[in-house]
Amino acid sequence: MCLQKIRLLVILMNKKQLIELVRVNLRYANPQITDRARRKGKSGKALTKALVNQYLLSGVLFLFIYGATMFVMDFSKMPGFFTYYVALFGILAFSQGISVIYNVFFESQDLPAYLPLPFRQSTIFTSKILVVVLTVIPFVFPMFVVFLLTGWRSGIFLPITIILSLLLFLLILTIVFAVCCLIVFGLTRTNFFKKHKKVVTSLLLGISMTVAIVGILMINGQTSYSETGLADRAPIAVLMPIFDAASAPYSQAGLISLVGLLGLSIILLFAVKQLILPKLYEQLTDLSIAKNVSRRKHKTNQNLKQLFIGYNKQLLKEPNLIMQVLSNSLLMPIIFIVTFAFGGTLNFTNLNIRFIGVVFLAGFALAVMTVNQTSFVSNLISLDQENFNFVQALPISMQIYLKQKFLVGFFVQSILTGGISLIGGILFKLPIVFVVCLVLGSLLGSYLLCLRYFARDYRFLLLDWTNINQLFTRGSGSVGLIFTLFASIFASIILLVIYGFAAFYLPFWPLNLSVFAIVLIVSFLWIRHYQKNFWAPFD
Repeated sequence: MCLQKIRLLVILMNKKQLIELVRVNLRYANPQITDRARRKGKSGKALTKALVNQYLLSGVLFLFIYGATMFVMDFSKMPGFFTYYVALFGILAFSQGISVIYNVFFESQDLPAYLPLPFRQSTIFTSKILVVVLTVIPFVFPMFVVFLLTGWRSGIFLPITIILSLLLFLLILTIVFAVCCLIVFGLTRTNFFKKHKKVVTSLLLGISMTVAIVGILMINGQTSYSETGLADRAPIAVLMPIFDAASAPYSQAGLISLVGLLGLSIILLFAVKQLILPKLYEQLTDLSIAKNVSRRKHKTNQNLKQLFIGYNKQLLKEPNLIMQVLSNSLLMPIIFIVTFAFGGTLNFTNLNIRFIGVVFLAGFALAVMTVNQTSFVSNLISLDQENFNFVQALPISMQIYLKQKFLVGFFVQSILTGGISLIGGILFKLPIVFVVCLVLGSLLGSYLLCLRYFARDYRFLLLDWTNINQLFTRGSGSVGLIFTLFASIFASIILLVIYGFAAFYLPFWPLNLSVFAIVLIVSFLWIRHYQKNFWAPFD
């Protein structure tokens, strides 16, 4: 009896430790949101609830974006669309999982705080994984709704449908995150990674982004096989067992699929337990030590301008930062351009010159999609960390220092946005004049938005960050990031459609000269505003 009580006490203690570690990691993952909630008087459980609600709100927002199309589909009769959505959100979970797992475990600097405390490695691992799941789950939550709608339309008893959908959702996430953990921890354990950390990190995160792009392009490229009504897509054969489990769980195929998913989850979890947990502390400690012994080449005969440029370029060379920026800022426009260009949906070879102004503003819209709070220029000041305070103490003009930093960020952003615009113009077969206008519009938009987000970085300056995602969620948090992104896209589409109709029906010169004058005036006032309110105080 005494032994049973001891075991029960140990279980309760481990559970309490896990809950507390999850709470700590939630606060650590979003310090800006945490501080804002604390200023509102929230603490303890109320604070944890507020942080969790942020993720739930993100999931609801993402669900709203996809919900309009999903709720009108009868997935029980459309295995093609069912497997398409499962593949889409599975790819997103895999891509984000690789990135977030690497950030939470290998880019954070909180391991020394855990070493003297009586925490088990499995407890620390589980708490961090739960935070990873909470971070990624808003983007894949529509998959649960797909399962729910499929079971409901198949005539399965609603409570059974809810339980079954939740089970399938958890099993697939378990499989995806277990595979992500095995890949990340397996690669980071190799001697090659310890010697060439940046190269392998770039490769690891690059592969995850490539899988996301190529995978989405492949499933988008599949043709439909019905000629009447709402055409279904060609189903993805490897995902059909999941469809069987969701639509006919009582059938032989459905039961076999459920057992297979459960068995695969157990095998992968066992692999994680045996291969990762026993050496978790050692692996993270070795990499922390290896991270601190990197050497840089010393360059001589450099003036102050060259020194600033070299320093800021070095800040932008961190592979994790690069892949985070590429996946958050550039993934959507790249997928949009390549999908429609290669799908043959849009071809502007014979576009009328009347629409040249629309193309110019389309370049501006591309800049809106690629320049946001996750861009290089939007975080370049905070990347200094403690070096920023050191520079402030030096007899150096902060205006010169920040302007040089801004120019580096704008140059990099111009290459990215201008490059995407150029590729888009070529793939859509725009005439050369239109390609030039598209690129010019993207460059003007990049400059104006770089001013905004560079000033924003200084306004929300964060120098003690330990995870790059903390910089991205400053201000409005992850919910604000998603809302701003999609709101800007919808607003851009509406303006382009209105301008397109106006260009078709109204006289060419009066319309375009008026739009050009508005763009010129707004740009002038925009630049003057930041010159007066941001740059001038540093004189």
